[in-house]
Amino acid sequence: MQQMFFQLCHLAAPVLALAVMCTAHAIWCRRSPEIPGLNALAGSGLAGLVALGAIQVALLAAGQSAAEVVLAGLFIDAPIYGCLAYGYANFVNLGQSSVRIRIYRELLAAGEQGLSARFLRGEYDEAAMLKVRLSRLVAAGDLADHAGTYTLGRRRLWHIGSCVFGLKKIVLGRHTEFSS
Repeated sequence: MQQMFFQLCHLAAPVLALAVMCTAHAIWCRRSPEIPGLNALAGSGLAGLVALGAIQVALLAAGQSAAEVVLAGLFIDAPIYGCLAYGYANFVNLGQSSVRIRIYRELLAAGEQGLSARFLRGEYDEAAMLKVRLSRLVAAGDLADHAGTYTLGRRRLWHIGSCVFGLKKIVLGRHTEFSS
């Protein structure tokens, strides 16, 4: 009976950690809207990870063996939490990243008068969008702009990118879905 309790706790742990992440993210965004979105998301993801660790410690205190806690934590709880957190992060960024959703939002805000095709082409020009994305990366410190030549700044996105490309390599057998 106790073993079943521990198993149920390990199933619930990633979901509880995600709940902590979502709550922390909502609080962070509402209380400190000046903080860049990626920083708030990363901080709340870390809060969820801390909650996951606290659950592991609680399971140790409840009598589950250290080996079981470590193995379940590393091979079940942490990967499931990682997938849930990744899904949440993509959901949060959907409104910012999806051009279609942004266009719908702008058209809704424009009301009956609508927006001209010329305006939309100007707003969603690929070169202009690249310029905006690059300026965001520079403002966040992830890139450094040396008179139009970009170099890596902080490496926080490099680690995330390495994980994503590593997973793509495992799943797809190559680094990108666009190459054969």
